[in-house]
Amino acid sequence: MRGTISGAALLALLLVGGRADADSTRTRKTRVDRFLVSVLREGLYLFDLRGQVIWSHRCEAYDAADLGQGQVLLTNRSAGSVSIIGRDGKTTWEKAGLQGPVNAEPLPSGNILVVENDPGRVVELTPAGDVVREFLGHRTPFDARRRLNGNTVVADSGNNRIVEYDPQGRKIRETLNLKFPNSLYLSPGGRTLFTTYASGTVGELDADGTLLWEKTIGGTLYSIEAEGDSIWVSDGAGGRVLRLSRDGTILQEVKLGKTFVDVAWCR
Repeated sequence: MRGTISGAALLALLLVGGRADADSTRTRKTRVDRFLVSVLREGLYLFDLRGQVIWSHRCEAYDAADLGQGQVLLTNRSAGSVSIIGRDGKTTWEKAGLQGPVNAEPLPSGNILVVENDPGRVVELTPAGDVVREFLGHRTPFDARRRLNGNTVVADSGNNRIVEYDPQGRKIRETLNLKFPNSLYLSPGGRTLFTTYASGTVGELDADGTLLWEKTIGGTLYSIEAEGDSIWVSDGAGGRVLRLSRDGTILQEVKLGKTFVDVAWCR
């Protein structure tokens, strides 16, 4: 493992830069105002709401998360690594030796939750790179999130289900027959928004894992985020991001001009 930043400094950085929903750590602005986009074989692009590039960095990026203070949590699937880089492109922290990582999320504890697609494993890492928890038995998972109550929710894509585990790692619920769910957003009250890759749908589960609704949007949907009563989704093949009403009406469309594999919603 490479690291030029201390565990305490990494913890402070992750706490500043968490996500803005009820089940994670960001506490900055509540409105989405930028998009951090991962483009295969090109790198990272930061777009504004008009689809204009603010910043870019040449690298191999499969997934990224904005940590604030000019720092980005970068997932490199082909290299088997997760790292933190600055706007200058310099790496300040890195964990190598992972097996097909496709997603990494900062946790309130300062640890990082990583989805390893190849072995079907979700692993929680400390800033020192040590494994403190793992969730096994998935098939090509693509996303995982942590609730405030300590539960972990996994998009077990290849098994066509969303599964939730308690802090001890016990499965407490699962929702089946979702046609390759591949991105999650954890809403207040235990609800879960999701997208499906195979059928281009957006849906929502209640706190018991019951499917409340699911609507076909079309396209290749890679990520999802809530903003008030509306929902943001990204269409990677279409090179665009959409803000939708809960009934599926398109409220806003931002064309990015590039096909991509991930969008992180910045506030």
